[in-house]
Amino acid sequence: MNIKFKEWNFGGKLIFISTILAIISLFMNWVDAGILRISGFQQQGYLLLIFYIYPVYKLLKGTKLNKVLGLICSVLAVISSIAFLSSKSVDFFGTTVNAGGSGLYLFIIASILLTIGTIKYKVVTEEEMDIEVNNINNVK
Repeated sequence: MNIKFKEWNFGGKLIFISTILAIISLFMNWVDAGILRISGFQQQGYLLLIFYIYPVYKLLKGTKLNKVLGLICSVLAVISSIAFLSSKSVDFFGTTVNAGGSGLYLFIIASILLTIGTIKYKVVTEEEMDIEVNNINNVK
């Protein structure tokens, strides 16, 4: 498994970037209630990274991604993170306050990017790379 960022199409780059953003979000606050701040690791947010395994594995392996399975994983990541956010709502002096932190919002955005990347992902074969390089050389 190699990281070939320049060879990936737009969908592959989105999958990779969304995974990096999801991991970074774990170091940020997932709960922010004024004096109480809890990171994604303390909230066990790393369990939601399970949904990222299949698309990232297929991307790094350079093989075709089953769109249905990839969409199931990415949509479950979005739904789970939004459900996690809604569970952080508390009543505070008669008003409902959401204590979700910036890391949790970043994870939701990363999950949405993962969904878009899964839809747009296409394996770029060696032949297609050679054709593209030849086209660039012919233009010059």
